[in-house]
Amino acid sequence: MTHSSLQSGIQARSDEEKVRLCAANNADLYQAIFRAHGLPDQRTSAFWSSDAGAPPYYSNMTTLDPDATEEQLIEIDRLTDRLGWRPGIKDGFSRLDLSNNGFRLLFSASWIWAEPQKSSSNVPQGWVRVRDAAALDRWERSWKESGSPTDANVFTPALLSDPDMHIYGRLAGGGFDAGCIANRSPAVVGISNIFSLSGTPQAFRDAISVAAIAFAADLPLVGYDHGKALDEMIELGFKPVGQLRIWLANTAE
Repeated sequence: MTHSSLQSGIQARSDEEKVRLCAANNADLYQAIFRAHGLPDQRTSAFWSSDAGAPPYYSNMTTLDPDATEEQLIEIDRLTDRLGWRPGIKDGFSRLDLSNNGFRLLFSASWIWAEPQKSSSNVPQGWVRVRDAAALDRWERSWKESGSPTDANVFTPALLSDPDMHIYGRLAGGGFDAGCIANRSPAVVGISNIFSLSGTPQAFRDAISVAAIAFAADLPLVGYDHGKALDEMIELGFKPVGQLRIWLANTAE
């Protein structure tokens, strides 16, 4: 297949297909994070889930098929019984209404997609791949400082040996002032956990550039965002392709 025919094949994907690929890539990220913590997980064509307590900012279940809501609801009930509490749920297709099941909607967001672009193969100045535990610890401290406060260790050194996970940061003094994670799936590369302590749009542009060349330059970049971050990513060339929802236990009950 020529590059031009590959590009036309990518362009021909429907938004529904793109959302499925986005959701699957995000599940790959979850699987990597949980396994790096030594936590169990399971995956079917309908969902990914884990019977263990989730690391901060991660759900216990993500959905993978917009039409498998019955299976997903059964799994939510099973997880609730197994864990002893209602877990966080990422509904990748905004098909589940859990408001009458003891959950509350945390937020809605958009899956985003950017087609491969011809760009420089050079890593932006100051950006490096995090390759050892000490650097990862400094990276995570900066990530937390940027607006993700938690006392827990979210990103473990086991991630550094995963060939489909790359963690990048922009050097500043003895640490990092910006960063992102890129994770590879067969058809797309996900970009997530973008942060910048200076809050400059350049950090977002650099993170996208880094992720675009992290694995294969001919793969689309995907992710999800909402609010100002979504506006920023759209400004930088991403297009919304579908909606997702994050549900948490309704503690007011």
